[in-house]
Amino acid sequence: MADSPEPLAADEPEVLIVGAGPVGVALACELLQQGVRIRLIDRRPGIDESDPHSKGILVWPRSLEVLGRIGVADRLAAIGHRSKGVNYYSEGRLRGTAHLHRLADSPYPFVLTLPQRETERVLRGRLAELGGTIEFGTALVGLDTAGELPEARLVRGATAETVVPRYLVGADGPGSITRELLGIRFDGEAIDVTYAIADAPISGDVPENAQYYYSRDGVVALVPLANGYYRIAANIPHRGPDEDDPSAQLLEEVINRRAHTRFTVGTPLWTRSFRPRLGLAERFGNGRCFLVGDSAHVISPAGGQGMNIGFQDAANLGWKLGGVVRGRLDAAALDTYHSERTVGAVRMAKTSAAQARFAMQRKSARIAVRDAVFVAARWTGLLERVLVPLLAQTDVDYAESASDPLFRRIAHPARPGQRVPLFAAPAGGPADGAAEPGDGGFGGVPPIDPYHYTVVLWPGRRTPADWSATAAGLLGRFTGQARVLDLGAVPAAAAPALRRAFGNRPVIATVRPDGHLAHLAPASAPERAQAFLRSTAPAQTAVPSLV
Repeated sequence: MADSPEPLAADEPEVLIVGAGPVGVALACELLQQGVRIRLIDRRPGIDESDPHSKGILVWPRSLEVLGRIGVADRLAAIGHRSKGVNYYSEGRLRGTAHLHRLADSPYPFVLTLPQRETERVLRGRLAELGGTIEFGTALVGLDTAGELPEARLVRGATAETVVPRYLVGADGPGSITRELLGIRFDGEAIDVTYAIADAPISGDVPENAQYYYSRDGVVALVPLANGYYRIAANIPHRGPDEDDPSAQLLEEVINRRAHTRFTVGTPLWTRSFRPRLGLAERFGNGRCFLVGDSAHVISPAGGQGMNIGFQDAANLGWKLGGVVRGRLDAAALDTYHSERTVGAVRMAKTSAAQARFAMQRKSARIAVRDAVFVAARWTGLLERVLVPLLAQTDVDYAESASDPLFRRIAHPARPGQRVPLFAAPAGGPADGAAEPGDGGFGGVPPIDPYHYTVVLWPGRRTPADWSATAAGLLGRFTGQARVLDLGAVPAAAAPALRRAFGNRPVIATVRPDGHLAHLAPASAPERAQAFLRSTAPAQTAVPSLV
């Protein structure tokens, strides 16, 4: 169905975003790059730069890939700490390592660590470059969805106003007012675990990788930050409301007991204890209103994936919403947001829960089984083939169902929904909202279109002798419909990853702006790809180029 409501008043936003945390700002950048008029509001009075507390610190490869769309990935990588992998210990003995630096199909083969406040600072800087602002001290207090367009009631101090955007997005966190006003149920409860977290210097022979130490007593994670500091996270006994935050002495005792080490914990920048409340929204949208980030899902902090899921929400919704508002896509494209991102959220919730269960075994028999699984996975290569893509979130597959098992079969044919190792270049130059340097390509492969579908011509395992003529003919077939990317002469280093993505036979692959496969057809049947584009993006226009 086409998105054709009455024209908005000139001062009305096309999209109203509620909540200016990292996910809300990332979505705002996605939309501003596409020329969408937005308002970004936040009920907080402003940013407290003096607050040392920081929640999420891990930014995984897939998140960096989608953040590259808005021109901040390399900026974050320049100021954060890059860990090559994650070490797993049991009773002080190394059982296995997830080597992210061996990830061959991503431009970011590492897990990046930096305080969330720094991530947010970089995102706000990009927002300002794009001409965006945050309206602090502005709260959503009412929402009427009975009409064709949502009517949002906003309050700022003593001033109230009604805003009628074309779309509204709630990015206002676990206690989302947007979700409450939409009447969307949030299923979840507090888990029976209390965590202590801190950022503190540690002296001793601490490995450079992120590390998890499992023991009968519990688990402790040590994640390196910049300047000799580490994020410390450990389960501890429940604490009363009047108890002080965990001390450096307590943290040091927990680390050395569980890691079988002699580390010394210095004065923390901050410490805190909390009991997570997990949950999943019944649905991620209602009509023209959507939920992203923690307003839609809150998962276990084990594994540090929560903020990363939100970044993928923003990328998934952002290209679709921008395409619909700008008239490139049919409004039906937005119907896939809930189903696709529910798959992503549920999969990572299962991953984080499995990590927590894996870590907190107490019985000798179960500990022995866990340790044997690690050793076997290390020797058979399963850590590299299964765990690394799972942590990196490069195995996200929208063809899956939320009910599918966590550890699915390792290899399957290329199919729509899979993430492929092709990446979009962010838009703009320094004067008009510049992104970071670089063309968005990876491994010598040119970038895909950031806002339109890209038609990718893949010659298969062995390039046919007449491939150049075939590719030139196909370019003519797609004139006016899409940009065409010919992968007939890619660098040898990139070929294995592309072969895993597209298979061994010549195909025409239609790739979405977020790097997921949308449609696959034999190279001999271009009419199938053309029919897909006509039905999915009838208004898409792009200058075709054979690259």
